[in-house]
Amino acid sequence: MQANTDARKLIKWGLSGLGVAIIIGYSYFVLNDFVRGPRIVILSPENGFSTTTPVIIIFGKAVHANNITINDAGTPVDLNGNFRSQLILAPGYNIMRVTAKDNYARTVEKTIEINLIQKETSSTTTATTTINQS
Repeated sequence: MQANTDARKLIKWGLSGLGVAIIIGYSYFVLNDFVRGPRIVILSPENGFSTTTPVIIIFGKAVHANNITINDAGTPVDLNGNFRSQLILAPGYNIMRVTAKDNYARTVEKTIEINLIQKETSSTTTATTTINQS
């Protein structure tokens, strides 16, 4: 009789522990978006990129985000979180700011520094002499 009661207690504790584990696991699954927050993965261009082309394309992926902006301009995102935007660079040093916002109003920001190197143009000065004939 004692062994039967101990087995029941053991089963009761085991099922209780399993129930708690299921509740904790399900809670983590549901709260995963909230716990991790939004993330941005920029695939191209790399930070510190130098180019001679004034037009670049920034593309990457946003995770757990529903709103993406690049330099405060809204950027469309596909169902997988991929974004792509074409930007025009100013001569010299440029900073691109990518911001992601999630459903809980949390934001994350990444910056990309890009240098636009202007091509040197050969300037030739042609002097013309006008001869006044009187």
